[in-house]
Amino acid sequence: MISLRLPFSIAALLVPLAAYAENKETPDWVDVSAIFNARCVMCHSKVAGASKGLRLDDYSAALSGGERGVVLLPGDAAGSELVLRLRGESTPRMPFLSRPLPEHQIALIESWINAGMPNSGGVLKQ
Repeated sequence: MISLRLPFSIAALLVPLAAYAENKETPDWVDVSAIFNARCVMCHSKVAGASKGLRLDDYSAALSGGERGVVLLPGDAAGSELVLRLRGESTPRMPFLSRPLPEHQIALIESWINAGMPNSGGVLKQ
């Protein structure tokens, strides 16, 4: 009779690895903040004076939005004003007076928003 201990042991090791791989596919604040830091915070940060009151240099500040309200809707990238501006579907297109973000960066931001905007960066999590 073949022992079932080995297959069950292997399965027990693979399940956590699959869960880890699945979680790594979901972008979090650390991933999107790298894009924001490279392309957005020159205008939308505490140091820059937060154009239109919008700050993208801090997780909780980004969730709060700006003078015109919330720009990030957790779970709804298509309805998030930030995405509409990045895609040029709402004006002014962002980044303002600069080249558009590459599609893969916009897609990463959309994935983050659709995933509920997870934060593992050690900043306030809402």
